Amino acid sequence: MHVSQNLLVLVLCAQLNVLCVMGGLDLQCGVIEPVPSAVELHTEFTATCVLFESCIRQHVANADDMYWKFQQHKVPKEQYTKINDTAIRITVNITDELNSPLTCNVMLHGQVEHNIYGIFLNKGFPPEKPQNLTCIVHQAGKGLSDTMLCTWNPGRESHLDTRYTLKAQTITNTYENISRIDEGELKMTTMPVFVNMMIWVEAENQLGKSTSKQSYLDPVDVVKPSPPEIEKISSEKEFPNSLVVSWNLILNPLLFKLKYNIRYRSASSSDWTEVPLSETGSSIKSFRLQDLKPYTEYRVSVRCIKEDGFGYWSDWSKEMSATTPEAKPSGKPDLWRVIGPSDSDKNRLVTLMWKEPDPSVANGKILGYEVEIEARHYPAVKRFTVNGTSADYTLTEGATYRITVAAFNSKGQSPRASLVIPADSQKELPSVEDLKAFPQDGKLRVEWKAARKITEYVVEWCAMMEEGGGCSTESIEWQRVSELSINTFLKGDIKPLKRYKISVFPVYSGTPGACRSVEEYLKQGCPTIGPTVRTRKKERNGALLEWNLIPFMSRNGFIRNYTIFYQAEGGVEESITVDYANRQYTLTSLGTNTMYAVHVSANTDAGSKNGSEFTFTTLKFAPGEIEAIVVPVCLGFLFTAVVTLLFCFNKRDLIKKHIWPQVPDPGNSRIANWSPDSPVRHNFSPKEQVCPEGIITDFSVINIENDNIDDYNKASDSLKKGKYTSEEHSSGIGGSSCMSSPRQSVSDSDEADSAQTTSSTVQYSSVVATSYRGQLPSAPVFTRSESTQPLLDCEERPEDQHLYGNLNGFNREGQPQNSEQGVRHPSRLYFKRPRMINEDADPSCDSLGFCPADEVTLQDSAATGTSQPDRERQTVPRNGINASLERNETKSYVPQQNGYRAQ
Repeated sequence: MHVSQNLLVLVLCAQLNVLCVMGGLDLQCGVIEPVPSAVELHTEFTATCVLFESCIRQHVANADDMYWKFQQHKVPKEQYTKINDTAIRITVNITDELNSPLTCNVMLHGQVEHNIYGIFLNKGFPPEKPQNLTCIVHQAGKGLSDTMLCTWNPGRESHLDTRYTLKAQTITNTYENISRIDEGELKMTTMPVFVNMMIWVEAENQLGKSTSKQSYLDPVDVVKPSPPEIEKISSEKEFPNSLVVSWNLILNPLLFKLKYNIRYRSASSSDWTEVPLSETGSSIKSFRLQDLKPYTEYRVSVRCIKEDGFGYWSDWSKEMSATTPEAKPSGKPDLWRVIGPSDSDKNRLVTLMWKEPDPSVANGKILGYEVEIEARHYPAVKRFTVNGTSADYTLTEGATYRITVAAFNSKGQSPRASLVIPADSQKELPSVEDLKAFPQDGKLRVEWKAARKITEYVVEWCAMMEEGGGCSTESIEWQRVSELSINTFLKGDIKPLKRYKISVFPVYSGTPGACRSVEEYLKQGCPTIGPTVRTRKKERNGALLEWNLIPFMSRNGFIRNYTIFYQAEGGVEESITVDYANRQYTLTSLGTNTMYAVHVSANTDAGSKNGSEFTFTTLKFAPGEIEAIVVPVCLGFLFTAVVTLLFCFNKRDLIKKHIWPQVPDPGNSRIANWSPDSPVRHNFSPKEQVCPEGIITDFSVINIENDNIDDYNKASDSLKKGKYTSEEHSSGIGGSSCMSSPRQSVSDSDEADSAQTTSSTVQYSSVVATSYRGQLPSAPVFTRSESTQPLLDCEERPEDQHLYGNLNGFNREGQPQNSEQGVRHPSRLYFKRPRMINEDADPSCDSLGFCPADEVTLQDSAATGTSQPDRERQTVPRNGINASLERNETKSYVPQQNGYRAQ
């Protein structure tokens, strides 16, 4: 910031010629002399700084305190010259490195710098003498323009503002033009012609002035005509190698005459061919181009200049094109073949292919091709015409064939291309050696070692569609190479990322030899897709990996190898490289029962591509390890089981006795199938007697008085209605009077089911809720069987004496047994089992042998007071049965019409 302020002050000082002192302005303090407007570079410049008396008195300074600076660069004191106490002089060499301004300064007491005076130096060179002054006059219509344009070479750069003055003088007029650049125009009323005009240039700047050499010219001699206009280009059928070009005259021939220059080229080329000026040196309006190619499009352009050569060539005219007439083809087709294998009859299918002649030798539109096939030792020639560029033909008998093809157009036929196909049995001629191909400079280069006595080589190639496969006929391309060459670049549309099969055939006098092939890419890339990996076999500490082959068209290069990347869960990734020929690999030293993530990358020369990731878990046990443990254990268990079964079979009676004691089966008891309301079913035949001993049933009744007869009658009515279930009213089969589980009593609706289901509940006890023949008990009597074991099938067998034996819990007199044997219960009514009677028993007994009691006896007993509690029960014998038999009678349950009755 301080420096920029000082520069502004110095600029002001230079303009006002005043002393600039820090802190203010001090007029008439000093001056620098001289003050030039510009200084020439690379010359010495001398300047003097004079200090005024007023400044000396004010600042107490003299010449010893003065110094010079170029901007911020201080000039060494060795370059100073002290004139007196108030003036010093400096002489410096002006260079590009010295930057303005140049300042004179004084150092005051306290090391304070003060600027006394400053000047700016404009550095440069004086103008050089202009050189190469040239002028030009353009055509305007049929005449000349009224402006002359001149240019010159100003010489070296002056770095100063330079003014150029272009001057022209004729006998009568003077013209001038001022310009700041190296060209200028002289405007005239009418362009003088056929007169001498003197022209020069003056250059001037701050350091000097210079004048160019004076030139004399006639404006006619510096004219540049306008481009000619081609009128037409015509051809003649009789002259297929020529074209006639015609144009219009563009300048008044009375002014001066012109000569012309003609150039032409084919439409497919960028190189022009010019007609020699000696053939177009006269003022003409048309010209015949010769030695052209038939049936070729040409482009033609024309320009002109003054006939004597003075002045300037006009610009080339606008191009015009035309096509030469047809001629018969001058070049033969490029013939090749693809031979198939021989069949059992020695027939071979050959595909003939040829390229259409180049337009430069076709000389017209090719209308078709004539093919001739001739077998050696057979005079007949097969001849046919083909419109395309290929034909299939079957060669028979395995002979040697000579094939020729010629192209034809409207003017004639081309020379014939020939090819020899050796017999199938003929030994193949030698092939080339050391064939190799590689990319170079964006092309595929093929090299080989030369064969002997060959006439040419045929290089064949095609883009492969599958590995190891051949090429389709449509994709085959070929080119011919001179016998002197042992390498070539493939011509054609060779694309990157595609594999090409390249074959080289040496040709021996028209007969191709054996081929040698190689495969190569112009440019390789990374595969488009990666391999997909999977496990083929898993083990305890390893796994066999397998991955698929990448499709041929997705490889984009030669797969050199595969890299397997695998990583245990939470572990470090590891990798293994496998050769390209392998697509299986066994990973070893893996963890047991561990999950691994694995993927495989395919690697080409250009890079690699990873396949999808696959996870697997190693086995917890090795194959066969579980079987080695389980099989012996199973065999041992089986052996033990067999031994145990044999032992149990031999000791079955003893085991049955200890484990399964003989327990009567309640399911086989008749009482389980008996329903009170159903007729009693027996398993005996009708001939069997129900009471084999002729015993009939007699009943003993105990009449009990009860004061609450009405209450008991009500209870009796409710119980007669039938369907109830209670723990207090009944107990199930097999239970004791105190430990049996509660069972549901048999109701009227369940009688049928109870009779059919062996597992149904058998009623062993019942609620005594009614009186006999109007006798009212004092309270409902509940009676339970005191037996801990149900009456089962053994009760049906007379020999077991269960059927007609005494009931558990009753004595022979039909009274219940308890701890108080002598106590009688007058409130309870018990029934005895029926006594067995003879066969001549009363026929009034039912089928079960139960006989109804005599009502008279019961009534008499009630009338005579035999129902006293302390009296013995009395029975009334029937049919003369002695009462002495009563003590030996068999007791039984009394069957009732509607369910069990009180016992």
